[in-house]
Amino acid sequence: MMKRNNPIISYYPGFTLIEFIVVISLFSFLFAFSFPSLANLRKTLVGKTIVQKISSQMRIAKIEALNNRKTTKIVFDIAHNKYIYTNSSGKSTHHQIPDEVILYRTNFPLNTLRFYSTGTPSSGGTITLRIGSNLKYVIITPVTGRVRISDKPPSN
Repeated sequence: MMKRNNPIISYYPGFTLIEFIVVISLFSFLFAFSFPSLANLRKTLVGKTIVQKISSQMRIAKIEALNNRKTTKIVFDIAHNKYIYTNSSGKSTHHQIPDEVILYRTNFPLNTLRFYSTGTPSSGGTITLRIGSNLKYVIITPVTGRVRISDKPPSN
């Protein structure tokens, strides 16, 4: 067998410049088309997290009112997109809602939800949150104070 010794063709391990450019171009193309859906995914995940956090805060307020036999309250500040939780000892904590989620409206009197020492809410009602073009509803049942999350508004 004859051995080829061609100086033009080299056998160095690695990639050629053309292969590298093709691969980078493909990744750029894929990233360009997937980026909008990734941004939407982030907004959706942040929205779900905030809705869960608000509903959990309501459940905590109810439990704390029962345990300490004192009233707790949550004030929803729609103008500043935040809510203020006041525990049974009177200490207030401000919770700013991220820009991806808008505190759209509530139907509580003065946008305030109270849980009395018996664990009952001051009234039943709904908090509406806007996440992009979607609305989420955190619904509090009167008398029992049950908190639930829904994609549909409650039927009155």
